[in-house]
Amino acid sequence: MNIFVMLPVIVSMIGLYLITIGLWELRQGIDRKKYVTYMFTGLTLLLFVATLLSPLLMMFLN
Repeated sequence: MNIFVMLPVIVSMIGLYLITIGLWELRQGIDRKKYVTYMFTGLTLLLFVATLLSPLLMMFLN
């Protein structure tokens, strides 16, 4: 498989991982700044980068 096809999937998985770490930080309740950082980064990767990266890659591959 081409790396450009797998790139949105990899970015989505990293985003989900960061969201999971953020929820774990919220559960422990020690550092709220880490929670906000992990959640914001994970949601940005998941919602914006992964969804915008797929059409751009398909545009350049065709």
